[in-house]
Amino acid sequence: MIRLATSKDLNTIVRIANKAIEVMNAEGSNQWDESYPTVDHFTEDIKHSSLFIYENAGTVLGFITADQNLANEYDTLKWKLPNDKCGTFHRLTVDPGHRKSNIASMMITFLEQYFKQLGLSGMKIDTYSINEKAERLFTQLGYQKVGEYYMKERTLPFLGFEKRL
Repeated sequence: MIRLATSKDLNTIVRIANKAIEVMNAEGSNQWDESYPTVDHFTEDIKHSSLFIYENAGTVLGFITADQNLANEYDTLKWKLPNDKCGTFHRLTVDPGHRKSNIASMMITFLEQYFKQLGLSGMKIDTYSINEKAERLFTQLGYQKVGEYYMKERTLPFLGFEKRL
């Protein structure tokens, strides 16, 4: 089941995020660290009703933030879809103990339907270029790579993707 997160879910969300950071770092990715994402990010997401969780039998196994807050760096890419008609997501996370269970795909597909119901016609997303798993997932779900951009906090580029809904 996918539902909006509440403040009661916050400790579990932070615990899963910290486990995911450990695994990502061990696999050579520095995309996330002690400065991102933090409890403050998740608290704001809950406050804005933009954080969704995936749970099974009452256990939270993943989460994803959905909104229309596109990174300013997106302006450097050549998108086919207009920004005001697109949603995006942030902080897609699956509990490391439940990887390869299709949870990430289900959450993204849920958001695609959610945004369609809101009258949006596309999704714009990104990932750090060393996150090959995310790049592969986005491609499998029909997203098209539109280019890359840099953020001052990172040395490697981020990859931008879009999909018409």
